[in-house]
Amino acid sequence: MDLFDKLLKSFEGEDELGVVIRAHIVIEQYLNTLLESLVADPKYLKAMNLDYSQTVQMALTLGLDPRFAPALSSLGKIRNEFAHSLVPNISKQAVNNLYSALDENTKFILNNGISKVSSEIGQNIKHKTSSNKQQFVYITAVLAAALHKACKEAGIAT
Repeated sequence: MDLFDKLLKSFEGEDELGVVIRAHIVIEQYLNTLLESLVADPKYLKAMNLDYSQTVQMALTLGLDPRFAPALSSLGKIRNEFAHSLVPNISKQAVNNLYSALDENTKFILNNGISKVSSEIGQNIKHKTSSNKQQFVYITAVLAAALHKACKEAGIAT
């Protein structure tokens, strides 16, 4: 099972805490996989013991498309909010911030994908009218798919 399959599996039956934490873990694993493939010797990278924010910055330094930086940063903030909350819920503001952090192309891909799936299953599903949790799922799935594609293009198995 590759990372993207693990992400999709993690969305099944999870509460909001589980969805946020697991999605963050999968996204971070994609970033780590990319980094390990781009450095001469991954053991030195591991010895750096980078936190998530540093991992994002290192990935950008080594060539990750900077259009993903705001969304990856926003995802990290949501994860941190969940880590320090007794009753974590995905707020409307958090999901709006995450969506706003996407570049226009990624927003188009997200909304077009939802529209196609909606049409195929005969339902009228819209990103903005979905629950906060479902919006988070849509956005993180698109981010993970972009990272999956980046890994694939770099010849990296995930």
